[in-house]
Amino acid sequence: MNKILIIDPGKGWGQFVSKMYCYQKLANHFNSKIIFLTKRSTQAEHYLKSLSFCEDVLYIEEPKKGIRNILSNIKSIFINIKKINHFQIEECYVFHPSLRYLFIAYLSNINEIWGLGFKFQNFFLKKNKRFYSSFFSKTRGDNEALEAVKKITNSQKVDYQPLFSAENSLRDTVGIIIAASGNEKRWDISNYLKIIKFLKEKNYKKFLIISGLDQSKDENLIKERFAQNTDIIFTSDKKISDVIPYLKKCKFCIGNDTGFAHLSVNLDIETLVIQGDCPPQYYSKLLKHVDIESDVARSPTSIHTIKIEKVLDELSKLLNRRGGRVVEGARLESV
Repeated sequence: MNKILIIDPGKGWGQFVSKMYCYQKLANHFNSKIIFLTKRSTQAEHYLKSLSFCEDVLYIEEPKKGIRNILSNIKSIFINIKKINHFQIEECYVFHPSLRYLFIAYLSNINEIWGLGFKFQNFFLKKNKRFYSSFFSKTRGDNEALEAVKKITNSQKVDYQPLFSAENSLRDTVGIIIAASGNEKRWDISNYLKIIKFLKEKNYKKFLIISGLDQSKDENLIKERFAQNTDIIFTSDKKISDVIPYLKKCKFCIGNDTGFAHLSVNLDIETLVIQGDCPPQYYSKLLKHVDIESDVARSPTSIHTIKIEKVLDELSKLLNRRGGRVVEGARLESV
């Protein structure tokens, strides 16, 4: 089977994961396996290396800032090239506008190189090997990878396809995603205490609390409230590779707009995401949103304008779709 290289450093691992169905389309279209060159922050090896369309995951040696690091940065480029040359790749697709990644592809002796062609990249790619038609083309934003893959494969539509799907009989957990990359994406923990209480009243008894390294205090609050008669798994002390097996067992997830929310969708799990500083993405029907009101400006604090009642209403709709017995507009008592 042929091998193709995709260079995509990602803007964050949630954004990177959200494009996987597009890259699966490329693998299927060319009947090829993909080698990914990406940043370590995407955590890609933990959810891609075991999949049939992925040959391997390579992590980018990133440059350092400052004139003193010129020689070190040149060395990092050749380390990347050495990694790529090991696979003897003939085709490469650069899903990033940086000239640096395009030059890494050229210096790796790859015959066919396709790139976005955004701004200065446009001058270094053939017309039929780029997505943007000219230097002055406007960015397509979050739809960039999707539209580019449509052009490469000459497809009108690219259907969403999850990375993995567990049997429903194996799903016995609810995922609560309190982790987030920054405070601007974190809905207050007091609200999640109410969410857990609400779900317990609907006879959900097993929970996966997906939290980060700095959220042990939030975990302790949950332990204090729900220590009895509740099976709770916490993740602040776990690696992502340890969390994934638990995540695969989730019936559904609810939580912050972070990498785990997009990974859960890619594990074929319906996921309700609480938006704030960033607009929603709509690449899969499994991805549901509770967004800020239309008259609220997006900002580092806008997520805190989302009321618990609004989230519970959307959660009730999700449970109704799943066959749960939830009364519309259910009343919430204090935790």
